[in-house]
Amino acid sequence: MPQRILFLFIILFTASANAQEITETNTDSIYFKALDLYKETSYQQSLDYTNRGLELAPDYHDIRILRIRNRWALEQIRLAGDDLIYLLQNVPDYPGVSELANRQVLLFKDSQRALEFINILEEQQNSNLEVQVLKASLYEKAGKKKEARELALELFSNRELNNDQRYTIQNILKRTISNEIGFNYQYINFSDDYSQSDSWNTFSGEYLHYFGRSAVIGRITHLDRNYDSGSLYEIEAYPVFSDRVYAFVNLGLSNGTIYPDLRGSASVFVNFLKSFELEAGGRLLHFSEQDYFTGIAGLTYYTGKFYLNTRAFIGPETLGQLVQNYQFNIRYYLKDTDNFIFGRLGSGISPDESTIFTQVQENPGLDAYYLNFGLNKTLGAKHIIQVSGGFLQEDLSNGNTGNQLIANLGYRFRF
Repeated sequence: MPQRILFLFIILFTASANAQEITETNTDSIYFKALDLYKETSYQQSLDYTNRGLELAPDYHDIRILRIRNRWALEQIRLAGDDLIYLLQNVPDYPGVSELANRQVLLFKDSQRALEFINILEEQQNSNLEVQVLKASLYEKAGKKKEARELALELFSNRELNNDQRYTIQNILKRTISNEIGFNYQYINFSDDYSQSDSWNTFSGEYLHYFGRSAVIGRITHLDRNYDSGSLYEIEAYPVFSDRVYAFVNLGLSNGTIYPDLRGSASVFVNFLKSFELEAGGRLLHFSEQDYFTGIAGLTYYTGKFYLNTRAFIGPETLGQLVQNYQFNIRYYLKDTDNFIFGRLGSGISPDESTIFTQVQENPGLDAYYLNFGLNKTLGAKHIIQVSGGFLQEDLSNGNTGNQLIANLGYRFRF
């Protein structure tokens, strides 16, 4: 019985205290008291004061803004959205309203609710570039690939995108493809300094499919050296772990005549400081009973319409020599991520250049330098062509310097 009496006393005392709190009639006093409580992180008490203040003065906008902040702190996101809609409908130009609306979108845990709120912002003509980039990202997360891609393509040409926003748009454009079929042809011509005089011809075909945000590729490559030939069969994947982290894995098999019996590759890519992307990984090549490992490190910088990348391939060690490849890659995007001019400058030959890497195994300590440039361009909505040309110069074991002219022609079809 005494416990019940004590319990009732506490309830009555609390009710009395609350009643005393909401009997205030001076709205300025209510606002400053609520603000002090907010600064003390007493969010529920501050919310009670803002509720009382808006009962007395619904158009006291600073009190409403403070109530929004209290509701955010208390994770009452939908109720905060109702207050924001009131402000957007009545005083869209009031100081701080636009910034609050942008942040409100980020706080929704459900993509569909966030999209609904963005639609309200657009109706009030309160949607800016940041919100539009977020809308494209939300479309993608909600599985609306068509809408995400259309909006991302529209935004990509906007010169006001900052580096972080451009990086987000580029990833959306990559992830909103469902299927691709691609074909590639490579021609290599050797100077008279080489022992072989015949050119090399490489043909490849591949199929790409997206499972959610992750791409999986199957590829067959056939190399014809006229005096010898071989084929490489690969499966490749790009699993996406978050907006900032994804990976690359590859497994290849061949009959071992030209390509390695087994080829394994893996890299992890991490975006940081908004504009940078770090790569760390390795390649493993298995020939007969011999294994060769290559370590990889890369750094990419996105600035405006430029993609700037440096990569280093260290290893394998063969015939007492450590194979090394250093390269600088550049892209300049014309109107979107599928239309760009590209180039590569490097020394050494990496294991990723599987057609010509066999030359490194024969002469691991000899120098090689190369230059490559080309164009990637869309034809309509579903067709992509890529043309490129390059020049490679390398030392030969006979003491001469050999030159190679390399040409590539590629075609991709999306559906």
